[in-house]
Amino acid sequence: MGRAILILLCSVIFTLTPMNKHLYLSGNSEDWTPFFMQYKLLLQDGKYELASKVLNNRRTELENYLESLSPEKEEIGKELLQSVVTGKQGAQLADAERLVIFIETVNSTNYLENINNLVFDYKKNLSADSYLTNEELQNEWEKVVPSLLTYYSYDQLIPIGEQLSKLSEGDSYQIRETMAVEMDQLPEALPALSGDALLWTVVLIGGTILLTLAYVAAKKYQAIATVKGSIKRENS
Repeated sequence: MGRAILILLCSVIFTLTPMNKHLYLSGNSEDWTPFFMQYKLLLQDGKYELASKVLNNRRTELENYLESLSPEKEEIGKELLQSVVTGKQGAQLADAERLVIFIETVNSTNYLENINNLVFDYKKNLSADSYLTNEELQNEWEKVVPSLLTYYSYDQLIPIGEQLSKLSEGDSYQIRETMAVEMDQLPEALPALSGDALLWTVVLIGGTILLTLAYVAAKKYQAIATVKGSIKRENS
């Protein structure tokens, strides 16, 4: 009897094994990267209907997560999600890749490092030994732009996009060099001072200035008092 139950359990496990991949998609996890990597695999396999179902199963949860981000990140994330949900089958994979990169970038304690890596990696694509075509460079740029916009402004990224559009007229190493220079103009992503840190910095600097002024005033007063004392002694 016990052996029969064991065989039955094994049969159930092996029967459900092909579903584990898809069941994992609907599991509760704070890390969204594995979810979207699996989602992208479904799209690559042409399983668009199943991909849509698993995404819709967690759409509310994902929207809640996006709402926990800063307003700028939330807006970009929801636009990307909307593009994935409403996009046509041919464009879904590209939209999903943009969303995957976005989630990988913001859903991490290494957010600023991730931003710097995106800039560095794309700049490598512009090097002389890169074999990416103009179209591939354009596609790679479109993948990372939404994530870069969580830190940089449109004005900072426009010059790169303008140079990239010139490549459509014909490949030019000079244009790629110019794009690399524009990438170098992007400031390194650095942590901003928090309100408390900024307050303490102001207090420290202000206190140092006040102490310096007080010290100089005390020395000046002491010098004046010494001179006046000498004059009184000479006149007496």
